[in-house]
Amino acid sequence: MLRSVVASSLILGLGMNYVASQEVDYIVVGSGPGGGPLAVDLAKGGHTVLLLEAGSDLSDDPVYTNMGRSTEASNDARTRWDFFVKHSDDPERELKYKHMTWRKTDGSFYVGMDPPEGAEQLGIYYPRAAALGGCAIHNAAVFHLPSEDNWNYIADITGDDSWRAPEMRKIFEEIENCLYLENGTAGHGFTGYLDSNQGPNTWVGNDTDGMALLRAVAESSTNVDNSTGVISDADLKTLVARDINGPESDRDQLTGIFGMATHTDAAGNRYSPANYIKQALEENPDLPLEVRLNSFLTNIQWDQLSAEQPPAVMAVDYVSGPSAYKADPRYDPNQNLTAGFSWVAKELIIAGGTFNTPQILKLSGIGPAEELKKHNITVVSDVPGVGENLGDNYEGGVLSMAARPFENMGGGYVVQLKTSASEKNRDIFLWTMNGGFEGFWPGYPDNYGPNVLTFPFVHMDARSTNEGSVTLRSADPFEPPEINFRFFGNGSDQDLQAMLEAAKFSEKVKNLISERDGIAPFDEQHPCTGDGAGCSDDEIKEYLKLQTYSHHATGTCAIGAADDPMAVLDSRFRVKGVSRLRVVDASVFPKPPGAFPVLPTFMISKKAAKVILEDAQ
Repeated sequence: MLRSVVASSLILGLGMNYVASQEVDYIVVGSGPGGGPLAVDLAKGGHTVLLLEAGSDLSDDPVYTNMGRSTEASNDARTRWDFFVKHSDDPERELKYKHMTWRKTDGSFYVGMDPPEGAEQLGIYYPRAAALGGCAIHNAAVFHLPSEDNWNYIADITGDDSWRAPEMRKIFEEIENCLYLENGTAGHGFTGYLDSNQGPNTWVGNDTDGMALLRAVAESSTNVDNSTGVISDADLKTLVARDINGPESDRDQLTGIFGMATHTDAAGNRYSPANYIKQALEENPDLPLEVRLNSFLTNIQWDQLSAEQPPAVMAVDYVSGPSAYKADPRYDPNQNLTAGFSWVAKELIIAGGTFNTPQILKLSGIGPAEELKKHNITVVSDVPGVGENLGDNYEGGVLSMAARPFENMGGGYVVQLKTSASEKNRDIFLWTMNGGFEGFWPGYPDNYGPNVLTFPFVHMDARSTNEGSVTLRSADPFEPPEINFRFFGNGSDQDLQAMLEAAKFSEKVKNLISERDGIAPFDEQHPCTGDGAGCSDDEIKEYLKLQTYSHHATGTCAIGAADDPMAVLDSRFRVKGVSRLRVVDASVFPKPPGAFPVLPTFMISKKAAKVILEDAQ
């Protein structure tokens, strides 16, 4: 095959002339935290790379750069992919979800439990982003390392010690450009591409509602190491600046208040894979990286080299054109799409995300043989774990109305708790906000006004997750798959106990806020109502179970042991049963990594780049 060398270019959509490569060394599908940095690093390693991204580039748009507009960004039809999922196999339980989404006869959405006549039940809303930078372009940018046990588990099941927590910490230090600590602080990096930042704590000490709330949170969560036992303003300032990603040997057991770290730059603007990609192309116009936007992969072509060798990736088919996928709210079945094709000289890397990556593999013949045959798809490799093991953290919250509007809430911070349900590590990630946050639905959130106080929380390391699946509805590459998380299966009692304790912690904080400040008393909206004392523990658990939401799916192409029939990948990201194909995105994690998977996914991107470049030598 002849290779035409690809000049560095960013193809900004249809209507732009470009020269399609006859063959490139690597094709990366998806530009999120897994695929985007990987494509850059492979190109910097001297290889020709084609990066296919199904969305457009809005990384310079204020809706996406301004972190205060992240809710607007995740509702923006220009980048949104609307997935609708199930939480269980029980239709009656699903209908108890307060924010169930329906399609009305006029095509618009209805959200609630009393749909109009003729409305079609769609499911529980789970938005994803199709844009340069992936979901890191619309998320809340929380920059949180998982526990060391999350990394060590992968090392244990695969026997690959390069996954051990100390080695993954080195990768973290390599990619990070820490902006909130003194240069040289142990455990952090200061020369990487990925900006990390933390809001200022200068507001601490002011006589504000934010201080009253912070003090109540501290009194509920912190053992103060001083002779008086009184939490001073200086103590509070120290707590709000506490490093959530520190290298302490007991880090995973440390609880209390921490600073809220984010992947943002020195000005507080979002830093995403889109920034890294564009900076790399600007700094080196000869970088052998081509980015094709509005380009949607439809098929992998295979080369059966011999009967003794596994099928090898030969080429890919894709279409170019905006909004090709039916999950895009702007999808038009009558639009014109341009077919594209490219040969793969070395490897194909799929980084389409936890929902789309297993769909791509299955449509291309890799997955459970019985499911593929059902849709008349030729089985290339029978890999039963593709699309299985779907997991997520459980999210919930306590929402209340204060006696008056809040004023001067100050900056953000995090509270980490260890509940009685935890066997080892802290298991709750909680924060406070003067806004309503109850999950995701089209047009979320509801506007409760200036009196609202929400304690959202994430239950990490849940026992009863990773029982879900992503399955094909058809062989149509443009049709979103069927997604069912099957929440609260085995181990749900412990998980609900952890969430109960998070809710009770929130109640404790509210009770410590004095009526003298005029904020209390509170009128709780949920999980209890009124003063929060009128419902039993079982009632709180039932509410949390039915109204749990999530936004950080993982696990559908999990790394695992060589003898594990449900493993999809080996420890070097290679797909079982075929050659020249890897997966590098959040779907690779056998268990959800920490509270938010975006930083761990940035980290595995760098790890994948290292092993791919090693294997290319």
